[in-house]
Formats: sequence, C-alpha cells, structure tokens
Amino acid sequence: MEDCGGESDVNGVNKALALRLKGGAIAVIFVASSLGVAIPIVGKKLKWLQVNGNSFLVAKSFAAGVVLATGFVHILGDASERLTSPCLSEMPWGKFPWTGFIAMMSVVIALAVDVLSTGFVQRKYGLDSHAHVADDSTISSPSDCRPVDEEQNAIATQTDQEKEAQRLKARYVVISQVLEFGIITHSVIIGMSLGVSDSPRTIRPLFAALVFHQFFEGIALGGCIAQAGFKSLSSVTMACFFAATTPIGIALGIGISSSYNENSPTSLITQGVFDSVAAGILIYMALVDLIAHDFLGAPMMGNTRLQAICFFSLFFGAVAMASLAIWA
Repeated sequence: MEDCGGESDVNGVNKALALRLKGGAIAVIFVASSLGVAIPIVGKKLKWLQVNGNSFLVAKSFAAGVVLATGFVHILGDASERLTSPCLSEMPWGKFPWTGFIAMMSVVIALAVDVLSTGFVQRKYGLDSHAHVADDSTISSPSDCRPVDEEQNAIATQTDQEKEAQRLKARYVVISQVLEFGIITHSVIIGMSLGVSDSPRTIRPLFAALVFHQFFEGIALGGCIAQAGFKSLSSVTMACFFAATTPIGIALGIGISSSYNENSPTSLITQGVFDSVAAGILIYMALVDLIAHDFLGAPMMGNTRLQAICFFSLFFGAVAMASLAIWA
C-alpha cells in the first residue's frame, strides 16, 4: 500500500551519502552526455567516424535501440505506474488508460510537427519537391529537342545530387530538434527523480542507468545534429543544452527534496503526463526518424552485410537498455 501523504521510501535513507552520490551523478552524467553527443559532431573530421560511414551507422543503430527501449520499457512503464497510482482519484484516472492515450496523441502530434517543419525548412531553402519536379519536366520537355551534351548532363546530375543532399540536411534539422525536445522532456523528470531520493540504494542503479542512457542517446542526437550540418555555434548550443538537462533536473530535485512528496496527486499527474508525452515522442523518433530512415536508406538497402550488423546492433542496444529496468 502506497503512502500518499509522505515519503514512500524510508528504508535505507542516508541523506549525507545520498547527497554525495547526487553530486557525483551531476558531474559524471554531464561528462557522459557531453561525450556521447560530441563524438558524432567531432567525428565529422575523422575518416573512421564519418556520419555517412558504415561505422557510424552501426553505432547509430545501437543508439536507436537504446532510444526505443527508453521509450517503451522505461518511460512508458513509469508513466503508467504514476497515472494508475492508488493515490489518484478513481475518476478520471482509474476509468481510462491515459498513459497510452497521451503517448498515442504525442506520436500523432510529433508526426504533424515533423511533416510541417520539414516542409517549412525545405521551402525556406528552396527545396520544395514540386519545384524540383517542375525543373525536371522542363529539362525533359518534348518541345526542347536540342541535343544535350555530356557536360550539361553532368551538371544537371550534380545539381540534382546537391539538392538531394540539401533536402536530407533539412530533414535532419527537424529530426534533431524534435528528438532533442523528446529527450529533454524526459531527462528533466528522471533527473528530478534521482535528485529527490535520499536512498543510496535507489540512487546507485539509477545513476548507472542514466550514464548509459545519456551517453547513447547523446550519440543518436549528435549524429542527427552532425548530419543536419548546423553551424558550429548552433551545434555546440544544442549539445550543451542536452548535456546539461539531466544534471539540472538532479539539481532541481535536490533543491525540492525536503518538501517533495512523490506520491502526491500533483507530482504523480505532472510526471505521468510528461513521461507519457516523452515516451510517445521518443518511440516515434526511434521508429520513424532513426530506424526506418537508416534501415530503408540507400547505403543499408544495398549492403546485406551492413544490414545484418546494424540489425544486431539495434537489437543489442534495445535489449541492453531494456535490461537496465531490472535495477532502475
């Protein structure tokens, strides 16, 4: 039976040790997050870690598995536990599966934002697909029967390739920003969960899980940032924002730990709703913008060996992250 009026975790409380662990968590998680998000961004300058290379695709597949498991196993489970808590009133929280509904609506909204934002960015940079088709039809118009020499064909092909590359960059601009929003939404909540706890037995496994989680989510996000081709300042800003979010959440948790009641209706509803939203966004981003985008892309579709390696990497990443739910 949950204690809805006070601390639910009174066993193993050691505030002094817990505070030291939380201080260490802030530093270590910040470093792990920074390292994860920086590897792909800095790796653009290294041949073996090019963002369009096979090695990076394998690493990104593992990271996509981590993001997928985070959404399905960790966040969605936490959200369901909070929104079905006996500390909440039966009406409306006990009468409807709010967790799944909120996550589902988050997926739909994420799709809408994804589509609209991608269209906006493409139009902004003159990459509208209709305009592209019109250009092609103009080139191949029956009324224009003049022979085109090889040089002109080469120029036209190069232009098409450049437009496609720009279109992909525009796509990654949107992917990176939506993905970062989903990660940050959850990171603040999970950081606060660690920060408010005074039990070292609770903090230690959560600490370890967060280091693993933030590092590989950083790789996924950093890869999208690198592929989007942001300017250096924008890339650094996004990377720092990601790296600082969980430590900020922990610091906020420490600040409110003396008055915080994790089983109060306000806390349960707030965390449950935010977790449901984050779960929906991360599941959508993992399946559509990370997994499907890469696995159905030209580099992987034309390479059976690479496909097999990336499938294994994806599976291993998902299982590894899901396994951490045993401890945290």
